[in-house]
Amino acid sequence: MCKLFIAVACIAAVVYAGHMPTAEEAKAEMIAAGISETAAAGIITIAEKYKSQFEQAKSDHEAGKSAFQAFHSEVETYIQTQSAADQAAYKAFVEKKKAQHQGRHSTPSA
Repeated sequence: MCKLFIAVACIAAVVYAGHMPTAEEAKAEMIAAGISETAAAGIITIAEKYKSQFEQAKSDHEAGKSAFQAFHSEVETYIQTQSAADQAAYKAFVEKKKAQHQGRHSTPSA
């Protein structure tokens, strides 16, 4: 659960952080990862619903946590309605994002 939480947070950050890719770029990245255009568009549509809440999260951690939990729940429900191929591609995409996130935030051991 924690792994998925981190990964979906990364997706939300990718879609809405100022220095991160646009929604279209995030959608293209999901499509390149094997998620169908329809499923990727659905995830972006869900993220759009939470855009203002994600913006508010910059100054209110609890609001961000609440928005993320609602977003995560909705994406999980949505992805379960998609094909097995989309579910597998989404899972792989999330794992890749998680690994990238951990790589950027890990402290090298010396």
